[in-house]
Amino acid sequence: MKKWPQWRYLMGELIIPIDGKETKIELRQIEINKLELDELNPRISFFRDNQVTDTLTEDQIIFALTNKKPEAFRKLKDSIHNNKGIVYPIWIEPLITEEVEKFRVIEGNTRVVIYRQLQMEEPYENKWKTILSNVLPHEVDEEQKNFIRLQSHLRGTTEWDAYEKAKYLYKLWQGDGWSIGRLEKQTKMTEKQIEENIEAYQIMEEQYLPAHSDDPNEVSKFSYFVEYVKDKKLQKLMEKNSKGIKDFCDWIADKEKIPIGRDVRRLRDIFDNQDTRDAFIDKGFNAAMQILEFKKPHLVSSFYKDIENVIDGLKEINAQELDEIINEENSEKEKMFRELEKWSQTVVKIIEKEKNAIRKT
Repeated sequence: MKKWPQWRYLMGELIIPIDGKETKIELRQIEINKLELDELNPRISFFRDNQVTDTLTEDQIIFALTNKKPEAFRKLKDSIHNNKGIVYPIWIEPLITEEVEKFRVIEGNTRVVIYRQLQMEEPYENKWKTILSNVLPHEVDEEQKNFIRLQSHLRGTTEWDAYEKAKYLYKLWQGDGWSIGRLEKQTKMTEKQIEENIEAYQIMEEQYLPAHSDDPNEVSKFSYFVEYVKDKKLQKLMEKNSKGIKDFCDWIADKEKIPIGRDVRRLRDIFDNQDTRDAFIDKGFNAAMQILEFKKPHLVSSFYKDIENVIDGLKEINAQELDEIINEENSEKEKMFRELEKWSQTVVKIIEKEKNAIRKT
């Protein structure tokens, strides 16, 4: 079971703090046919926002959940089937009905869909007829539901897609009034990363998607905007050359200009030189990179790109990640950092030694 803070039993009931409020929950096996999928599930927010109707049918919710990333869905289904059930309980809230007991799924919609499929495929297997669930009380509020989603995904082991994550962060910040500091405390992200994700989401939502929202795959380009937001030097170089966010959006739509997301990192080097900049504007990314490779070969070497990525990663590592490494016995991550330190120092010492020898000659 995922570790939540201060779980305790009181008079036979499970008490857990959810968003700072002690909340009574029940851990129960709930019949699959008593569960209603959540059309407000943040995982399908882009699909929902691009429908002509205000509400989704259950078939539409299932379509969105199973087709967004079919391979990931298949792997999760195989894992659940091989394990003969889920590891972590889903979260559900009771619906007020006069006829039968019903619940809405707050977290775990995809797993419920998988159980339904397995129930149809193996109708005589009782294990697919019910699913282990954390049942919330009737009075649970929207703030607590948001907290559960954050704990289960943004802070947990199974994260949402980058675009969906940023959209949900934006919703909590702009729509629900959560501060950046509060979001930082509830996620694995630093305040800087949260601010960058929110800014990237706003740019993509307001400037890019209105012209390209017909293709649902366009949201996969969210990383382009994160890279742009992070690179202040690139923004200054573009501004210096009378280029702005509209130009950047046009380049993203054109594979000749920016083939993949990580290529945004090369734009800074391209715009720092007139020849490469002109080649990029006139002919595209590959033409500019050919010139850049001739002028500054170290900038296009895969080895030095890897070093650059490691440096960026070290700059962005957050306190929670470090805490996990510090508190983990025989941490493999710590061993990697120490190995990196050892060989970095070795190479620097060789460079310094050779430079000193040259100076003396």
